[in-house]
Amino acid sequence: MTKRITLKCSANDGTPLEATFAPDRGMNLTSYKRGSTEVIDQSTSPLFEERCAGLGALIGPHFHHRNPKVTPPVANDSLFPHLAAIKKRGTTEPFSHGIARYVPWQTEATENTVQAIVTGKDEWQGVPLADLEGQDFTITYDATLTSEGLNIRMTVRSDTDSVIGLHYYYNLPKGTGSITSDVRNTCMENGIERELDSKWNLDNQNVLRFDLGDEADYGFRPSKDPCGGTIILDAGDYRLRTRYQTGCAENSWQLYHPKGSSFVCIEPLTAEDPRKPQLTVSILDALLTIET
Repeated sequence: MTKRITLKCSANDGTPLEATFAPDRGMNLTSYKRGSTEVIDQSTSPLFEERCAGLGALIGPHFHHRNPKVTPPVANDSLFPHLAAIKKRGTTEPFSHGIARYVPWQTEATENTVQAIVTGKDEWQGVPLADLEGQDFTITYDATLTSEGLNIRMTVRSDTDSVIGLHYYYNLPKGTGSITSDVRNTCMENGIERELDSKWNLDNQNVLRFDLGDEADYGFRPSKDPCGGTIILDAGDYRLRTRYQTGCAENSWQLYHPKGSSFVCIEPLTAEDPRKPQLTVSILDALLTIET
């Protein structure tokens, strides 16, 4: 049975707040609630069980898929059952979005805080994580649940340029919603920078309102503050405000919403182009506030 850590607190109006993590399964944020309002899409649990995707997954030390030329081979696939499902999908990357989301983390917790760490020297199924990721690294994840919301500080220190981020699957109870954030006039799509679509609602203050009736897999960068941004998800039954800072201009956020899906992912990252990170040390501070 997967271990769970649940943080508890109350909002300023007395409404209970709860955040639940699975430290043995990549520090996945399996639930985040204000009262009875659950913002993590529970229907993505099968993805989590199958291959550590879905629910509240993490990113790091790499984004999406590595170049096959530099991806270390896995000596024994049978040690890692998720690889069978991945290969059925025709995917060659064994650990999409980085090894950190797949493995047990070391943790210490109180009623409303958790401190977690994973390193390349840790072993999973008897294999050092550095051998699976292709480099040594240390990632920390500290979370504190306060009346304002879930405060997260995530850090990485690595041998080669790396990226960290949040890949949380937020519930769209009405099947749609909207995203509002200040952004630059260009976005990243499949690693290529391009102009924003003319049909997107971008005002003269560079505030984008993206209708989640459309599919999305785009990377945006903040326009007002080069070191971080604020992204507001209006899901109808609730609003989620994501505020993040990285302390430097190496940051962006990915918006991922497959057409017709029950979720949207808002992914703050410590790289302008997460496929080409530029830092061996980076910090991500984020505050996730549920508004009902």
